[in-house]
Amino acid sequence: MNNIRLPISARAALLAAGASLALPAMAAAPIGPAAASAVGEQPAEAAPPASADNQSEEEEYSEDEIIVTAPRLAGQLATDIKAEAELDEAAIASYGASSIEELLDALEPQTRSGRGRGGRPVILVNGRRISGFGAVRNIPPEAIAKVEIFPEEVALEYGYAATERVVNFVLKPDFRQISVEAEAGIPTQGGQFKNELEPAFIAIGDNGRLNLNASWEHQTMLRESERDLVYDDPVLAAGAPARSLAPASDEYVIDGTLVRNIDKVTEASVSLRFDQTDSLSLLGPRNGNPDDPRRRDSRSQNWTSSASVNGMLGDWRWSVTGNYADADQRTFTEQDSGARDRFDSSQQSFGTNANISGSVADGWAGPIRASITGGYSGQRFDSRTERGVDITTTELARDTPSVFGSLTVPLLDPEYDIGNIGRLSLTLNAQAERPSDFSALASWGATLNWGVTDNLSLLASYASDEAAPSMTQLGAAPLETEGVTYYDFRTGQTVLITTITGGNPFLLAEQRRDLKVGLNWELPMVEGLRFSINYNRNRSNDTANGFPLLTPEIEAAFPDRVIRDDNGTLLAIDQRPVNFERATNSQIRWGFNFGKSFGQSEAGGGRGRFGGRSGAGGPPPSSDAGTPPPREGGEAASPPAEGQRPPAEAGERRRGGGGGFRGRGGGRGGMFGGRQQQGGRWQVSLYHTVKLTDKILIGPGVPELDLLNGSATGSGGGTNRHLVELDGGLFYKGFGTRVSAKYDSGSSIVGGANGDLKFHDLATFNLRFFADFNQMPKLTDDLPFLKGSRLRLSVNNLFDAQRKVTDASGVVPLNYQPGYTDPLGRYVELEWRKAF
Repeated sequence: MNNIRLPISARAALLAAGASLALPAMAAAPIGPAAASAVGEQPAEAAPPASADNQSEEEEYSEDEIIVTAPRLAGQLATDIKAEAELDEAAIASYGASSIEELLDALEPQTRSGRGRGGRPVILVNGRRISGFGAVRNIPPEAIAKVEIFPEEVALEYGYAATERVVNFVLKPDFRQISVEAEAGIPTQGGQFKNELEPAFIAIGDNGRLNLNASWEHQTMLRESERDLVYDDPVLAAGAPARSLAPASDEYVIDGTLVRNIDKVTEASVSLRFDQTDSLSLLGPRNGNPDDPRRRDSRSQNWTSSASVNGMLGDWRWSVTGNYADADQRTFTEQDSGARDRFDSSQQSFGTNANISGSVADGWAGPIRASITGGYSGQRFDSRTERGVDITTTELARDTPSVFGSLTVPLLDPEYDIGNIGRLSLTLNAQAERPSDFSALASWGATLNWGVTDNLSLLASYASDEAAPSMTQLGAAPLETEGVTYYDFRTGQTVLITTITGGNPFLLAEQRRDLKVGLNWELPMVEGLRFSINYNRNRSNDTANGFPLLTPEIEAAFPDRVIRDDNGTLLAIDQRPVNFERATNSQIRWGFNFGKSFGQSEAGGGRGRFGGRSGAGGPPPSSDAGTPPPREGGEAASPPAEGQRPPAEAGERRRGGGGGFRGRGGGRGGMFGGRQQQGGRWQVSLYHTVKLTDKILIGPGVPELDLLNGSATGSGGGTNRHLVELDGGLFYKGFGTRVSAKYDSGSSIVGGANGDLKFHDLATFNLRFFADFNQMPKLTDDLPFLKGSRLRLSVNNLFDAQRKVTDASGVVPLNYQPGYTDPLGRYVELEWRKAF
């Protein structure tokens, strides 16, 4: 709860705005019936008398001051670790996103982990674990009251490894929407057209949540002849119309999620998704005839399902989740002879886990909290390849039981008269798992969290992990692919080669060591400004990787993986995965997030102006009044089940606010809710990542690769030392615009036949305009069909920038021409969304 001192002269304006007021004697009182009566609801009972501690606090305030209280929303995380970023409804609306999936894409610079694993952040909804990303993927941003972004270490408290950041979505307790979305997009260079149609329904209420979605996406083929590619070989040039850069495809998706509140603290959910993609690619002329291209037809079908139950057992939070997925693919590839090769694969993944977390004892500086997770996961993979009379089959299986636990011990806390330098806690975690096709793996870690003040926190963590190679890295059947275009550094030529892919059963377990030190500061002198800086260092031994780019250094390390003819022309590469002996890297990432609201209406903006929930369209003041008070020891009580009113709301009449509650304020929340106009909102974030080191040792006797200084393992060059990410937006009176930009400093590869290969720096900008017609009452009165509508224009890669790659003579190799590296270039998309 946040307390803000205001002069008594502000009382009338606050009452008009529907703010929750408390006298100094009530400042420490629990939020409940007394708070409800303060905003005009029927009083239930008098507030408890002030304690001696409260009376001592009162002396700090003069008689002409009052306190504005801003209760936490039910569903916010109760954790000692400070959030690195928070978004209220106005900030969420300013992104112009259509789903949680789009919103997460826009927030990627803030949610990306510095640990380098590259996965999706851990997702929580109303402070609870979920069965899987499919359960929230298509929730519209209008249904979200708040977004919280936490560092990786918070994942430990919910039974996850601390490898990804945590994003908590707090949903509005009462929301309903039917929507239809249509999109169309083209690259400004032409050659391709894409369109999508997506109807959706969502309802959140007292009994839970129902979300249904369907979509169809069509994309036309883009051919090499539709881009300005320059060929050295006239045969390659003649065959350009017979080779595709992007396939023609159709994708069909239908999914649904049902969440049901079993009682006040227990909920169950189930999600089901089906998608099918049909695609067609062209692989080149058949027997040299560009009018008769070789075709590759492919169909993939995926079934994904998940279920979960979670609730409270006394003071302990528990959850059980399960999932099952089936992915099937069939591909036909035509050869010059007219025969068709066939590839079929089927992969099933399934698993379950159970987590319980809570306070195990009262320590000297607060409750000692534990989280324990037991789990099982299984994978099955079957494939069959037919090439003429040759048939290759693969059957792989992996079963992995695991157990994970964490323990958080408070060390210092002034509220317990232990220390006076802020709150300090230590979290220890450990995990053990045993893949059936590999050796046992063990991981452990420690995190020290120091809340110096309410606005400043420091965090240090160390993790030691073991990871097995993937099932296919170990056991996939060998597969030869002919006619692959490849740039040969030894000769400086682009050639067609044969590649061999598959598994390597001799791979070793990867051993990782991660160190992180971070600072998060919400500047008290500048409202709305958050600053963070993180240092990450990683050392990994025996990393399992796909075969790297064939530079002279790599070819010297793996001479038996390369086949050349007597003239030195590259013929084939065995690209099955290998172990690198050691990989080390370190980086510093710093940045800030700054945003404010403006032009809020005192009568319509509600309490958000003072309580950190800027913008109309959110829950009215009484919606937070029932947030449970802290338990003994300072641990927050469990929030109400998703979609359920807090206890103080039962039977109450809601007031103020616009939208967000079915039948109260327009029946639709957020951007498409009500007729009230939101005020304005601007926001800007800037993050700069500086790579300090990035080195790989392939094996004994091989020179160490320095990816920052001329070495590379992939076709995209070495590691960029600098990465700058900028995102900013403005939303006012229904109109919004966002700009995102990314700059990286480029890299180089040293030692090719034509000298060094230089990957120049690159800056790209994306621009988005959108208009929310529900915030324009005069226009919708004249044109009623615009009610509940939003129009969005997006331009990706605004300046059509493509990375320039040149050899020592300034020539761009064929494989690195923009038509190959970025065939779409500038891309324009128009979206119309209508909510009912």
